[in-house]
Amino acid sequence: MTYTVTSKMNDVKVEVSTFEQFFKEKAVYPIAIDTYQRPYVWNVNKVKELLNDLLEHIETQPNVPYYMGSILLHKNNEKEKLFIIDGQQRMTTLSILYYLLHRRLIEGKIAMEFQSPESIKNIKNIQKFFQHEENKAWKEKVSLLFPNIQFTFITTPSEDLAFTFFDTQNDRGVKLEPTDLLKAYHLRAINNLTIQKRCAKDWENIQNNKPILHKKGDFTVELFTKYLSRARTWRGQKQITQANDEAMLTEFMRNTKQSDDDKSIELFPNFHNTYGAKLHVKNNGDFEVQMKENSQLTSSLPFTLRQPISKGMGYFLFTKRYAEVIHLLFTNQNVTNKEIKRFRDFYENIWKNLSVYLKELFILATLMYYDKFGEQQLFRFSLWLDHLLGAIRLEKQNVVKQAPMNFLKDSENNLLDVISHAFTPEEVFTFLLRCSEKVDTYTKDNVEKGKGVRGYYKERILTYYGKNSFDYKESWMDQLVKELEDGDTV
Repeated sequence: MTYTVTSKMNDVKVEVSTFEQFFKEKAVYPIAIDTYQRPYVWNVNKVKELLNDLLEHIETQPNVPYYMGSILLHKNNEKEKLFIIDGQQRMTTLSILYYLLHRRLIEGKIAMEFQSPESIKNIKNIQKFFQHEENKAWKEKVSLLFPNIQFTFITTPSEDLAFTFFDTQNDRGVKLEPTDLLKAYHLRAINNLTIQKRCAKDWENIQNNKPILHKKGDFTVELFTKYLSRARTWRGQKQITQANDEAMLTEFMRNTKQSDDDKSIELFPNFHNTYGAKLHVKNNGDFEVQMKENSQLTSSLPFTLRQPISKGMGYFLFTKRYAEVIHLLFTNQNVTNKEIKRFRDFYENIWKNLSVYLKELFILATLMYYDKFGEQQLFRFSLWLDHLLGAIRLEKQNVVKQAPMNFLKDSENNLLDVISHAFTPEEVFTFLLRCSEKVDTYTKDNVEKGKGVRGYYKERILTYYGKNSFDYKESWMDQLVKELEDGDTV
């Protein structure tokens, strides 16, 4: 069955077809996967789930086609390809199963290539599992049904129109994160194929960075949901709310600035950039700064967390910069800078294994501070920040998700705003000292050291400072910084 839906400017072709029939007869161009698509993420368990559904369908409805939802395609006449916008995971999985059944790829127009290490690993694991002798029983039954697997194929003549159909939920429950859509949106804004491929590769590398809050996962999700979105949207004290997907897409997609061209990114005055006017991207993806008259380069990537973001290449450079800053501060094992090493030692000893919600704010505030002042008094900042957030840890047996927001709302000013607006670190420390004057947690302390989550924190912090109680704690921070600095001068 074939239907044609006509819009004001474009024709959208909608047709119901079997998997085999579409590849062999219906596809006008080879089916391909564009560079911005995420890797193939289905594992053996996910494919087994699909097979179980297929086998159950054979037993209960042997004469009824098995419907697997819709596949969204973009017809690219220039490249003569049908690019999969939504449905890559299902198309890839069925292609693997077809190959295992017939020892060849499906006949017809197919041009799906996989360069991602994650894609290649998952495909090989699936092949190994189903090629094993004890797993071959499924072949005979599934091969009978395979010709009757059906989809609704939706083909659009433009990418923009395709993305108006884009559904952020995969048919089999693998949720597409807002970061997947942001990646696709900004890659589509880059016309230079070399730069586009480099940005896609950089993004994949960032995805594979080790998360800070959890043992594994897509790091771009953590980077945007826990740090970059909050750094930009948690302003004032009335607008601090839990992030949602729609707000993230608005901030990083709809609010981005259109550049003059692919290779030109506007720069804005900030602490890191006094003289740069524009960032120009070369064909190989490297960059150079166009200077204002009579100026000198002060930083290779003079971005700040709250600056406007340029659509396309600007978005990827922004992401890469802050992924590298997070790595430098929290996971890089080859740090040589004295100030960062002291900060890291404090984080590893005290904060690495504390409440995830407080840790999110600790990391976010540190990122804001480093973005503004670099290594200047970074260690001292971490001690004072711990003094305030540690009081919350000691007060509450259970720290809830709202704790970071409540901290920012209940203070006389939003700490993130204070950092963003400050001209010197001392302005930040003056604010932290004023906040600490209202904290009486340490003077009325009744937490038993080493017992429970509160006692664990108390034991760690007292051990770190070499103290037996919290008496005169406010004097500890700057005294420790002074002792370490004096030790360096001896």
